[in-house]
Amino acid sequence: MSVLSFREGRAGDLRATFELGEAALDASRKERGLLPAEHERTPAELNARWERERGLLEFIVAEDAAFVVCEDGEALVGYTRVARFGEMDELTELWVAPSHAGLGVGRALLERCWPQSPTPELGRVVLGIGRPADLTLYTEFGVMPVSGHWHMRHRSEEYVERRSQEIDAPPPTVHALTPERAVAEWKRLEPPAIGHERPRLHEFFGRTRTCLATVTDGAATGLCWVSSDGEIGPAVGGEPRDLVPVVLAALDRVAKSQEPESISVFCTTDSWWLLDRLRRLGFRVHWPGWVMSSVPLPGLDRYLATRPARLL
Repeated sequence: MSVLSFREGRAGDLRATFELGEAALDASRKERGLLPAEHERTPAELNARWERERGLLEFIVAEDAAFVVCEDGEALVGYTRVARFGEMDELTELWVAPSHAGLGVGRALLERCWPQSPTPELGRVVLGIGRPADLTLYTEFGVMPVSGHWHMRHRSEEYVERRSQEIDAPPPTVHALTPERAVAEWKRLEPPAIGHERPRLHEFFGRTRTCLATVTDGAATGLCWVSSDGEIGPAVGGEPRDLVPVVLAALDRVAKSQEPESISVFCTTDSWWLLDRLRRLGFRVHWPGWVMSSVPLPGLDRYLATRPARLL
């Protein structure tokens, strides 16, 4: 018989919760036919993934509004983390071990993170994936779908070939900004798009990623973070069209310098200009989800979400 207990998570739980989340994610992918049933990650693959995401996870823990784990005896069976940026809580992770799915662990974790309803002074954002029942659970905690959250993917070799065949007018010149300039421009462009400020997040990205930008009359019109490991986003534009050149520049950089088998970004349904361009380049929806919020998010038509998909 299961004897579940809940406690506050600690920094020492990071690796164990990461591994539980990756196992639950793989199980979900298998259910949806995105992975073969026999797929198993090797310890080396899991460790490489951990090393790539460790810095971001440690940053999120430092920004935690809540970190709760669930144990069955001594076994970790679920966890959730919430990061707070100004007047917004962002649910960064909620995973339950496949062995304990359907037992109410997810709801119990959320009840401990969010015991009260959201308020106009403190909103909530969730990147929801999964079945309708999973999304319905989130609505019980005050958030509603506001936009689709599409994982768009393409084979790198085919992307580079299609880009070489484009005959459109020359794209705007894209520059790499210094970290200080990048953070200042993000502080100006991002809040009108997502409705809250995240300066510490961009200070972190300034240490770990490169910011590509289009600049007009001395001011940035589009921004996109890209890491040396090929993680693209977030990105933001002053106008919806301004998102396109910086995201394509980031995709070009990753496809040509990293030469991965595939490249991907996370787009919102509202990002019509970017989605249309990606569609014409051959990108396909790999995995659909939802951006869910307790308050309006005013400018997702000019915003590209973070990859990995732990934050908006």
